[in-house]
Amino acid sequence: MKINLHQIFMLLCCCFLLACQTEPKPAPASSTAAPAPTVVPPKPGTVATPADISRPDKMTNNFQRMQGEWQQADDPNKELQVRGKVFVEIEGGSGKSELANQFKMVKNCEGPVDLDGEFFKVGKRCFKLLNISIEEMEVEELQQQKVIKYIRI
Repeated sequence: MKINLHQIFMLLCCCFLLACQTEPKPAPASSTAAPAPTVVPPKPGTVATPADISRPDKMTNNFQRMQGEWQQADDPNKELQVRGKVFVEIEGGSGKSELANQFKMVKNCEGPVDLDGEFFKVGKRCFKLLNISIEEMEVEELQQQKVIKYIRI
């Protein structure tokens, strides 16, 4: 029995074609299994909105929670805007004034940047983030040891 190269090649091609035509059958779906939720991580450089914050997931950090417009609870003439890395303090009344500074979340007042840190620096001032929710934020200005409560507007 003499087998030449052409016959071996033809045999291999037939085996390959047969292997390609058989598809694995999907596993039967369980009637009790629920589809896994899809969590889309935020894009770098985006600002969280109250709608984002209302979905508490591991991707939302204190830096994102602070983004937005806030009003001081005990003085409605004092507002705060956090837009990315910019912290704008607005004082209303007869002469409206704005003070904008760089803002960053840190592990502690002299520590490294940490987007989920409990402290944040505005210029040279250091604050401790005591509480933050969708609608309220409470911070302590450490130098003056003053607690300030804000309401999201």
